[in-house]
Amino acid sequence: MRSQLTTIAALLVIGGLCGLALTQTYESTRQPVTENRIRQAQALLSELLQRQAPVDLQWQQGVANACGDWQFVRGTSPGYAGPIAYLALLQNQHISLRVTRHQETPGIADFIDHRKDRYLAEQDNTAIADWAQLDNISGATITHKALRGMAARAQTQLHNTREQYPCEQNPTQANPSRETQSEVQQGEPTSES
Repeated sequence: MRSQLTTIAALLVIGGLCGLALTQTYESTRQPVTENRIRQAQALLSELLQRQAPVDLQWQQGVANACGDWQFVRGTSPGYAGPIAYLALLQNQHISLRVTRHQETPGIADFIDHRKDRYLAEQDNTAIADWAQLDNISGATITHKALRGMAARAQTQLHNTREQYPCEQNPTQANPSRETQSEVQQGEPTSES
């Protein structure tokens, strides 16, 4: 009986120490991880815009700069293995698109990961009307269908945001809630998706 109590006490101490170590690790890495996510999001926004993206973007319903010459739109589209989160740059009826998170089959769907393949970068600045006509990639029909649908979703999301927050109005006054740029990188789903 005594050895069981000793074993239980030892396990409780070890568990408590491990929990304390995990808590301390989380607290010491939380700020650098957040800063890194913001830097990655800023880099992705700048890559799409092909110049330094503003650091003070205001987001309403997944849309930034809704009344400007260009807009960023983030959202999700259903894929084969789950939702595919994306970030789109809309400019003069043209779109550039990056997938920010997905669960599609590795190897088959690598073409949607801009860090592994140039497929999406090669589609940059494609007319939105032409995006729906892109050819399928063999073996990834559902994933590619999701990509084609992203252009239409982004355009609809922009239209809906402009209706809710007309351009004559100052967007920062229209909606006091703001999304952070780290959420762009994480690709959190929007309420419309």
